[in-house]
Amino acid sequence: MISIIMGQKGSGKTKAFIEMVNNSASEEKGTVICIVKGDKHSFYFKPSVRLVNTEDFDLDSYKVFYGFICGIISRDYDITHIFIDSVSKIANSNLEKFSGFIEFIEKLSQQFNIKFTMTISADPSSAPEKIKKYLIEY
Repeated sequence: MISIIMGQKGSGKTKAFIEMVNNSASEEKGTVICIVKGDKHSFYFKPSVRLVNTEDFDLDSYKVFYGFICGIISRDYDITHIFIDSVSKIANSNLEKFSGFIEFIEKLSQQFNIKFTMTISADPSSAPEKIKKYLIEY
């Protein structure tokens, strides 16, 4: 299952995202991963959340980021949920290329039974058709 929280800067995405991460950490029996760029909000997450700061790695495209996610999954087989904050900023790319990335994430989600929740800072009306079906209200 894939969920995307999409909205303009200042629309409340981050607050909703943090709440979702912490709720999952409380409710799910497996490992909850949260991938972020920087450590600005790290103290808001429960200690049981495995926080991954992408600034420690050289991620410059969706293809490289996909490989990075595969590496995380290969290391830990009890992952139930992967949260990704500001996915387009992490991959240093745009929404058009995100449409291809989401197809790979969908396959990972199905193959390993992992939920993915991501945030994107952009107007939801600008979302490509492939992405609209994943958008959730927050």
